[in-house]
Amino acid sequence: MRYALLLLALSLGATASANPPPWRQDQRSQTIWDAAHNRFVDQLDYWFEDGDYPRCIQLLRVLNDLEPANYEVATDLGWLLESTEEPDAALAVYVRFRRDNPSDPDAGLPEADFYFKNKMYAKVPPLLEAAIAMKPHANVFRRLAHAYERLGLLADAKRVWTQYLTINPSDEPAKANLRRVEEKIIKPRPR
Repeated sequence: MRYALLLLALSLGATASANPPPWRQDQRSQTIWDAAHNRFVDQLDYWFEDGDYPRCIQLLRVLNDLEPANYEVATDLGWLLESTEEPDAALAVYVRFRRDNPSDPDAGLPEADFYFKNKMYAKVPPLLEAAIAMKPHANVFRRLAHAYERLGLLADAKRVWTQYLTINPSDEPAKANLRRVEEKIIKPRPR
């Protein structure tokens, strides 16, 4: 059964796009696809628990080709590639996701997280600055503000925290981060 579903996915991969292909536009086809997708996810869980990461990566690549706008699939694939010491392949997944989904305000976040984790802070603002106008996930604001702070661009970090807090004024960690940045602006730490 699992191989039949994998073959189905491979045969349908050529028709994948950000918009549903014609075979997924009616309710019956969408129901079939949803069942297949759920089966793929169940199989991924089984293989992951069994430690069969190469098969997980292979199936995630198929799903990523079938659903290029699926944030979870792209980030799961990238994370697993990073975890198996394939950072270049993971970065390629993140870059492709961002490029394939320009209207998604969170599309740059996986790539930005990759750069941030690898201390390439200067690469983060170009990916996320424009997204904050598109009402992204809170983590876009957080990652951008922290990158600015690490770069020593405290006024920009303050601006991003302030903008985020106008959207979510009850975020206590964000308030604490803003206070810390403001304190650094008032009293710079010795180097």
